[in-house]
Amino acid sequence: MKKLAFLLTILFVLCGWAVVPSGSAGQGWAGMSRAYALETKPAYFVVIDRTGQMTSGIMRHWIQMVKMNYHFPYHKLQEDNTKAESAARAMLSKNIKPDKEALAAAAQEAGTPVLVVMVVRNMETAYVHSVLDFGPDSETYVRTVADADMYAYNADGNKFTRRFLRERDIVELGREEDPALTIKWALGNMLNRMEGKPQI
Repeated sequence: MKKLAFLLTILFVLCGWAVVPSGSAGQGWAGMSRAYALETKPAYFVVIDRTGQMTSGIMRHWIQMVKMNYHFPYHKLQEDNTKAESAARAMLSKNIKPDKEALAAAAQEAGTPVLVVMVVRNMETAYVHSVLDFGPDSETYVRTVADADMYAYNADGNKFTRRFLRERDIVELGREEDPALTIKWALGNMLNRMEGKPQI
């Protein structure tokens, strides 16, 4: 019975692709050509770390945010982004705040419809004391700094966004957020906004 239900589901999906409304010959889901709609397209995520603090664990957190929007079967996040990084660095060398046309050109040079670029400028955590609060009962505070320039382009819909994150915070010890996580949520929300998805 389960096999029959599975086969009927596959048949339904295949028939859905085969039925094309009048006036949209050659069109598939969301107005894309059927051939292109069924293709798993590449996506690149380039991180340029200016802090020297990025680790594989931090990178995994950031990749999660990119994969929320660009994942299988529609996209495949590429592991070897040498060509995309070269294109991104060349773009940034010409303009430290690239616009939509510059990012679209970099994506085309990298051979991808989706390019996400992030320049991490500062991830800092430091302990501080209140000026008025030195003594046996003084409280410790934590100052965090998270600076990152984020850019994204998706050729499907010619979508572009960018954000210059400059986050500074001083909170009581134990209430601080790791700057890498601050960057993570900002990246995820930027991409979600561009793709019309809810904020995190």
